[in-house]
Amino acid sequence: MQVKLHPGGPPPPSRRLAWPGRDDRRGNGLYMAWQPLALLQDAGPGRNGRWALFSLLALLAWLALEQLSAQLWFLPAGLRLALLWLTPSRRWGWLALAEVIGQAIKSVLLGYALFTPTFLAVCVAPWLVYAAIVYLLRGSRPGPPPDSPTRMLLFLLAGLLGAAGVSPLLWMFLVTYPMSTADSLASMFAFMYGDLIGQLVLAPLLVAVAHGGLRRSRHLGLLRDLGLVLLAAMAMFLVLQAYADLATYVLLLAFAPLFFLGFRQGWAGGALGMTMLGLVVQGLVQAGFLSVNVTMLQLVLAVVGGGALVLGAASTALRQSHLALAERHAELAVKTRELEALAAELGEVGQRLVRLEEQGQRELASELEYELGHAIHALGTRISLAFRDVRDEQGTRLLESLREQVREIQDSLRRALRQLRPPQLDSHGLRQALETGPLREMLEDSGVVFEPRFEGDVDALGEDARTTVYRICQAAVREAVRLDVVRRLVLALEVGPGEGGHRVALTLDLEFSPYAQHLPALEPVPGIKDRVVAVQGEYLLEPQVHTHRHLVRFVAGFRH
Repeated sequence: MQVKLHPGGPPPPSRRLAWPGRDDRRGNGLYMAWQPLALLQDAGPGRNGRWALFSLLALLAWLALEQLSAQLWFLPAGLRLALLWLTPSRRWGWLALAEVIGQAIKSVLLGYALFTPTFLAVCVAPWLVYAAIVYLLRGSRPGPPPDSPTRMLLFLLAGLLGAAGVSPLLWMFLVTYPMSTADSLASMFAFMYGDLIGQLVLAPLLVAVAHGGLRRSRHLGLLRDLGLVLLAAMAMFLVLQAYADLATYVLLLAFAPLFFLGFRQGWAGGALGMTMLGLVVQGLVQAGFLSVNVTMLQLVLAVVGGGALVLGAASTALRQSHLALAERHAELAVKTRELEALAAELGEVGQRLVRLEEQGQRELASELEYELGHAIHALGTRISLAFRDVRDEQGTRLLESLREQVREIQDSLRRALRQLRPPQLDSHGLRQALETGPLREMLEDSGVVFEPRFEGDVDALGEDARTTVYRICQAAVREAVRLDVVRRLVLALEVGPGEGGHRVALTLDLEFSPYAQHLPALEPVPGIKDRVVAVQGEYLLEPQVHTHRHLVRFVAGFRH
């Protein structure tokens, strides 16, 4: 069968850009909601046009951020770190092209020569240093969102190492007059702090926007908490404006509310707070309302901002773990209900199988009694009639022997029929069937003492419950007969009212001879276990002194 694509229809799957997002029906087509992260993390072949456009936008953003840079920060360093972190290494060539062209435009506007050692060291080498460090820490694949303390520390470490690696190059080619060792180190730290503050103020916010962290936040709560943080910071800055000597004691308090924002709103909220607070600080410094040493501002903002971001990542990870745990609990609750329903169905199936087994044994007993019983009775009658025709002593002895064998066969058949289905269980009830039925005869024939004890209305149980109790006792009796060292079997049956039916508690104690040298291991009896599972009861084993105790508890429905 051939499928034709009409003009204007959707492009073939091989040429379609698979961007993750929300599917929305518009007309007869499929609309894919655009996300910034989709293009940034696209590592497929082709699509050079889109990446050329993105490179142009990155170039314009770099030029704009460079104009906003000041002594407090170098904002293009934040853009550089964020794009390297979000983009697969296969696409880094477009990022390098955008930054190098931006540096070239800046150099041309300032009248500097291009393609000189200074241009290469100041405009090209920093990007290569950042790219190498990010590649070593992250690999070729896009970096994950820093939503855990470990990931956030790795992200901040990449920026710190990049700034530390670039600062010696900038000092070497931008500082042209001689300096002492202390001044040289101070100059390197100044370059490093400029890059680091630019990263902290811009890079986490860009990553948060790309990953949709702010879009998924609770906007009202975020705006409220952000307003409180800015008000607290402004109050501290007003104090510093009035009393500049208090900078050593008050400056840290101005940035401390970032911890509150990170704890309340996660790492995305902390990133937004860092950007807003940085803008406030830069605005106050440029307006002359904040006369604090820039290096001190950078140091405090780096320490408090980094700590707030790590705390926010820990808070986000904790919330995500709580959500995952809640979902897991919901799934387990659903599975539990399914298992309960399945257990109820299996219980019903088990009851049906037990009833079929009992019905089969009843019918088998009836057939054996009808077929074999009548045949054996007829054989005995013929042997009795044969006595009239036999006159010799040898023939009489033979007939006596045959008649005795027939009586033994009749007795064995009667015992077998009582084991299959004792008539007393249907005619006289459970209690008499246990006290004087075939189970006592089996134990007496094996030399085992039988002590039954009853409490409650035993005969009030329904047919299924009576059969279950009797078969459990029968399995215990067979176990006692099988073990040669059992000297007594104590049966305690208690029937009382319970929720939804009769509460049945059956205790079977198999007492061993005190002279037995080796006692058998305490193991569940299969016959007991199968019956207990069929009624969804409880089967426990308790070792006693020279005794194995089998405890059975279940709830039987009311007798109909």
